Amino acid sequence: MWKLQSDRYSPTRILSDPAIQYDFPGDRFIPNRSLMDLDQARSLLTSRINKAYHNPGFSELYRQRLEEKLTLDSEGRPFRMLVFRGSPKSSRKSIRLIDETRREEEEALDNSTKDNQFRCLPKRESRILDAPNIINDFYLNIMDWGRNNILAVALGSETFLWNSENGRVQKLLQVGAGDYPTSVAWSGDAKKVAVGYMHSKLQIWDAETSKLIRSLKGHNGRIAATGWNGHILTSGSQDKSIINHDVRASNNMTSHIQVHTEEVCGLRWSRTGNILASGGNENLIYIWESSKMSSSKFLFRFNDHTAAVKALAWCPYQFDILASGGGTADGCIKIWNIQRGICINSIDTKAQSWYYVSRFVDWSGTGITKRS
Repeated sequence: MWKLQSDRYSPTRILSDPAIQYDFPGDRFIPNRSLMDLDQARSLLTSRINKAYHNPGFSELYRQRLEEKLTLDSEGRPFRMLVFRGSPKSSRKSIRLIDETRREEEEALDNSTKDNQFRCLPKRESRILDAPNIINDFYLNIMDWGRNNILAVALGSETFLWNSENGRVQKLLQVGAGDYPTSVAWSGDAKKVAVGYMHSKLQIWDAETSKLIRSLKGHNGRIAATGWNGHILTSGSQDKSIINHDVRASNNMTSHIQVHTEEVCGLRWSRTGNILASGGNENLIYIWESSKMSSSKFLFRFNDHTAAVKALAWCPYQFDILASGGGTADGCIKIWNIQRGICINSIDTKAQSWYYVSRFVDWSGTGITKRS
């Protein structure tokens, strides 16, 4: 028998007496195998829930419950799988807790799946807003919801902000006779509103103070589509061009693209900010990569629609899925896989798809105009 003595930060070990108790504030993190619950760890690594759940809505619930269940011992106290100091008492527990937790999770997810299999959609409007002087033109994008839950809408020569929480209406701007807003778009931080005009102007307004921040130039026709991507403001015009503006720079134009052969009436940046979808009156959709837009080189061109493509929306939980909607002569919502460059589904709504929302494509029961 021998005994190794050391300073106060190293434990004293007597090799002939492995059951010795010790307690020290040591500075070395050496795990003790007797403190490891290997049965429990093996059960966690090898046991799997047989059923596969693909609904992303359950992931957060599953994570929370797993965190609560698997970090407590049988008496409800937190436990550690590796303990680096303290008395080496046995931490082995029955793996019954793991099995019970697994069964509870299966039952909870089964119930959630049954409860949420079908979502009830409202059949009546929750509120009707007066919209005097609203311009009846399919190609214009004169409404946009901000992340602050405020609706920006252009009515004739004026633009208003309506707060859905308190019903407050704020007048943002008014232009002179002969000109009027043809597109509005909230910035990502919901502090600014971009407004395109009939006479090819593009302006940025402060939503809080209703003051003009900046005017941008570059188009020769009305601006029917606008969209933000961080500090980049993208605009599409009747002059068939798409322009990216860096709102921070004095020389704001970063790229000018003219590939569409008709008016650009739909623009939508992906949630990742690296892909832009554009729709035109020639029934085409172009997919652009942000880093290559200066070369006018597109990733894909889709020609499946038979009418103008204005409605565009990206899937909120699968970033490479795009939905598009065509005009009166088309009436279809098409789902695209941007990674593969193919249409994976087409839904005939027998209606004109005319507006996009944050999560999917909306459509009207009848055509807004006689143009398709």
